[in-house]
Amino acid sequence: MTLVDRLTAAGRRWPDKPAVASEHGALDFRSLDEQSDALARRLAARGLAPGDRVAVWTDHAPETAVALWAAWKAAAIAVPINATLGPASRAEILADCEPAASLLCGRHAALGLLEADVPHAPDLVIRLEPGASTAGPGTATRVPATPRDEDVAVIVYTSGSTGTPKGVTLSHRNLGSVVDAVIEHVPVTADDTYLMLVPLHYVHGLMQLLVHVAAGASVVFAGDFLFPREIVRTLGERRIVEVSGTPWHVDLLVDRGDLLTAGLPALRRLGVVGGRLAPERIAQIARARPGLEIHVAYGQTECAPRATALDPARIARKPASVGSPIPGVAVHVLDERGLPVPRRRTGEVVIEGPNVMLGYWRKPGDTARVLDGRGRLHTGDLGWLDAEGDLHLEGRVDDLIKSAGERIAPREIERAVLAVPGILECVVVGVPDSALGQRIEAHVVLETGGRPGTSTELLARIQDCCARELPLQRRPRAVHVWPGLPRLANGKLDRQRLARDRER
Repeated sequence: MTLVDRLTAAGRRWPDKPAVASEHGALDFRSLDEQSDALARRLAARGLAPGDRVAVWTDHAPETAVALWAAWKAAAIAVPINATLGPASRAEILADCEPAASLLCGRHAALGLLEADVPHAPDLVIRLEPGASTAGPGTATRVPATPRDEDVAVIVYTSGSTGTPKGVTLSHRNLGSVVDAVIEHVPVTADDTYLMLVPLHYVHGLMQLLVHVAAGASVVFAGDFLFPREIVRTLGERRIVEVSGTPWHVDLLVDRGDLLTAGLPALRRLGVVGGRLAPERIAQIARARPGLEIHVAYGQTECAPRATALDPARIARKPASVGSPIPGVAVHVLDERGLPVPRRRTGEVVIEGPNVMLGYWRKPGDTARVLDGRGRLHTGDLGWLDAEGDLHLEGRVDDLIKSAGERIAPREIERAVLAVPGILECVVVGVPDSALGQRIEAHVVLETGGRPGTSTELLARIQDCCARELPLQRRPRAVHVWPGLPRLANGKLDRQRLARDRER
């Protein structure tokens, strides 16, 4: 069942129900289906062929959903792109995917910059302004092709702090398998309204759109996340049932948006992806909102993007776990030789199932480094499985600290440091050392009002506490205090900056 089939089915079953909405307008399921149909015919009339790429310059708005489904209905490949990227980054992506058309969505439809100042931009540009018709001159009477399950649906360009972005190719089957698994695990219904925080050029945002449209739920695009109190106000005014984001999103909503004290009678589910909440934060939310289910999930863009999920009933008992494999997916933990390791032993997390990507766009060498001969995804994440089969993450293979002849997972040390009273967050990195190879340094954020004393005093407290858990060679040799840990644009920790800019 392709992504096109899922919207068509929703349009027939819930024609008059709101599908996607923002402060600038809304579309019901019938309108979303009809407008994407009209745009697909318009693209076909302008020469778009099956398999062509369509650059979708995303806005947090219903027009982006129209653009995505129009590309799929034309049997083309949607390439959602962050419209706020600089010209060099935009040109790099366009040169790689070579789109045949550009769709400028929502607020970006009024901008000429996206096609005028960027090399490799296509000649065919269509602006999708709020409330405007998607039909146009020369619209074809029908779309000459329909996609198949095995066809590429999207190319999602991964973010990172260095290096050229890679385009992850995901098929209709990849994405559809995760849609079905999420709906089986999370009780999404047509009565629900979901608040979209994450942009649609991130695969988590894209997946949440697909899940809720398939289930007949309504998606509301949130306003600017720079104002967390406004987000929380929207949760109440729109009677939002579910919201999800990274731990960074959750922390801001709690600390600056009054999420735990606001009147939100409809809110029932909080999703967490892209990292884990601190156990103290989980306990704080549970005390303030005992009826709120916390759904933790793990995955990567390369697995569309979900591999495991934690049952909310187990989160109090296992706050550090990311759960068990979703239906149809297997999670393996392998050693450096590619052999399975025993339970509770750390190794590389390897994903097998219909969610695993087809590969990186036009990068066979990079693809071969992460997909093995069985089509399994070697994630580069370190983790271990407990006795119940739940996965616990221990960092990245690339983040392993090689000190005094040992390979050390940072998470082991971070857990010990977080046991020190007054420390709210901790990240451990290895920095070059002529004697040790790498020495271990801790970067911490203190609880509000915490008094570190001198760095020497704080380090002594940390080393004293760690002495009960860690051997001498695994204890931090230095500590750096930050007001807030540096993060990438997607909310993930910027470990490379921590290793580079060590004192704040």
